Amino acid sequence: MATIKTLCHANSKPFYEKGILRPLKPLDLVEHQRVHLTLEEGPARLSWESAEPVNERRGELQWLAKKSGPYAGDWVALDGPRLVAHGERLASVRAAADAAGVSEPLFARVPRDKDMPFGGW
Repeated sequence: MATIKTLCHANSKPFYEKGILRPLKPLDLVEHQRVHLTLEEGPARLSWESAEPVNERRGELQWLAKKSGPYAGDWVALDGPRLVAHGERLASVRAAADAAGVSEPLFARVPRDKDMPFGGW
């Protein structure tokens, strides 16, 4: 992916449209003047890539897999492998997580056995 390094015209920023690089305003070029454009190749950053690390929620998922049984039917708020709050209503669990000072808890409803999906005929 090529990125624009320089464009020799003050106060003009180019934009890319249908495969053509165009200036935002027409260039005032007298005869025999040209625009010099330098392209630099580099790795393209994907739109979903971020400079910040992604929280994969591994601690929360392990807690749900191993320790959620006693909370069947409840909403839980987790911060890593730590249970922050639980209850029947999401609003009260959210309020308890906020009161505990957890900035980004994971909320999940722990299913009861009868809540499990039916896969037969």
